[in-house]
Amino acid sequence: MSDRPMPKIDGLNRPFWEGCDASRLMLQRCGNEQCRRYVYYPRVCCPYCHQDRLTWVEACGRGRIESWSAIHRPQFEGFKHEAPILFVAVRLEEGPLMYSRLASRPDGGRDLSGRTVRVVFSDPVAGRRLPYFELDEAR
Repeated sequence: MSDRPMPKIDGLNRPFWEGCDASRLMLQRCGNEQCRRYVYYPRVCCPYCHQDRLTWVEACGRGRIESWSAIHRPQFEGFKHEAPILFVAVRLEEGPLMYSRLASRPDGGRDLSGRTVRVVFSDPVAGRRLPYFELDEAR
């Protein structure tokens, strides 16, 4: 049992979490030819055109940090030994905004806004792999 909160898996979000377990970032994409937008977090219909023609596709896993914050005092005991945790809002190349954390702390005190990142997946935590991001210095 984990001493940290874990995602609740249901029929709607199961493809996302199964993708994470397989080290694949899965997003929904609208099947309406006039829309075709990517959607994150999992939903029953497209938030843009309101049609229920969403399918699951693998995302490239790259993006850019739009905002970030350092969490020095986590709410849950299971995270305290990891503080400070760098919480990031990442604009994925496919368009959606995804919130997660950096897998490791970068050197120096530079601002992270605008930096490119790529998805990585944690070691299993309570049987589940979680999507984190790491700086993509090659880009």
